[in-house]
Amino acid sequence: MVSEKKQKNLELSIPTALKGPGDVPLYISTVDAPAVISGVVHFTCNYDCKGGDISIQYTAIAEAQWQTRRGTHILRHEGKKILADKTLQMTLPHPKEGVIQAGEYGYPFQFPIAERIMPSSFKAMPSSFKSTYAWVIYKIKVTLIRSFPSTNVTREQVIWVIHSVLPPPKPTLPDAPVLRTVFQGMLADTVPYVCVIPSDVVYMGQSVPITIKIMPSEFPVLVETAVIKMKEYTTLWVGGADKPDKKEILTIPLNDGWPFADSKGWQRTATVTIPEAPAITTTVNARMITKLYALKLIMQVKMGPKRDKKELRVDMPVFITGPRPPGDPYPSFDLDHYMASINFI
Repeated sequence: MVSEKKQKNLELSIPTALKGPGDVPLYISTVDAPAVISGVVHFTCNYDCKGGDISIQYTAIAEAQWQTRRGTHILRHEGKKILADKTLQMTLPHPKEGVIQAGEYGYPFQFPIAERIMPSSFKAMPSSFKSTYAWVIYKIKVTLIRSFPSTNVTREQVIWVIHSVLPPPKPTLPDAPVLRTVFQGMLADTVPYVCVIPSDVVYMGQSVPITIKIMPSEFPVLVETAVIKMKEYTTLWVGGADKPDKKEILTIPLNDGWPFADSKGWQRTATVTIPEAPAITTTVNARMITKLYALKLIMQVKMGPKRDKKELRVDMPVFITGPRPPGDPYPSFDLDHYMASINFI
């Protein structure tokens, strides 16, 4: 009679409807409904095998590291911050110490992504991201503990987490004021302008109308070239050292379709789609890492009777947040009503 081959197997399963970069499980966590990582650990063995219990660990870690040169010396800067660290224990039957009884075992687990600090609020957590010098990683690690000389058996799964500060949508009243964020200034200290976006809080994947309005003056303004950019500004701090960096996330040329120069003023609206992960993360303002974002409108213009060349730059700092989870409705956005409100600025 041929004896059955000895087998043991440890599996970690985290099923999600959404997938993040690299096809990993994705959770969207909101203030009103903080996400909870849910999964199951399965362990099977067809014989009494060596081993103790199984630990299930949830960690969220922010890290930064880079190098600088001082003369002939290379200085390495490394920082690590534990954002969350929780462990559950999957207890198995042991006929004797250090031995697991043959059988099939399952253990469902849950880990809230954010820690509750008050009955109605949660500790803020950064979203997942990975760049050259810094990253935030959420992970589940399962370990079957075995004594020496046997080695532990481990399984790991990275989780992609996106945090959203968008509140649940509420019906918009017909007479409610139209929300907008206005940036204004003077072109060449002569011609007033306003640049308008619906809000300085924008979410990944959102289509954002950007309106530039040249106000009436005695100096007509003609646009030669223009571009809209999105920039990311990162600063890392480790042990008293800092590393600032900036990155161009998006560039959209707008060289055609501008109104002719007119002393009565004019306006134009262009729509920009905010990138999604992993191209960007949400705004981060933590002790070790900050990531800030800005939309920029840069225009080369000619103005006045002599067609003097000038440059107009409008910096629009924006707070990037995650979207609401799929299936959650968004407040309806009436572009015509919004644009009509700008006419009264």
